[in-house]
Amino acid sequence: MPDLEARIVDLELRFMKLERFTHELSDVVAEQHRQIDALTLEMKRLRDRLADEGTERPSSETPPHY
Repeated sequence: MPDLEARIVDLELRFMKLERFTHELSDVVAEQHRQIDALTLEMKRLRDRLADEGTERPSSETPPHY
């Protein structure tokens, strides 16, 4: 019986470590998701700003290297 109890304790400890690791991993994934959302929003704002500034040159304007 003591052998069975030791095995159960070992399994409980392993489970606790895996549960803690899962929570830590979940926190990392959530933070990465927030960063991706922020970067996506920043890219959209930059694209909108470029579109608003009219980045295309009129066809009658000569390029700067001429």
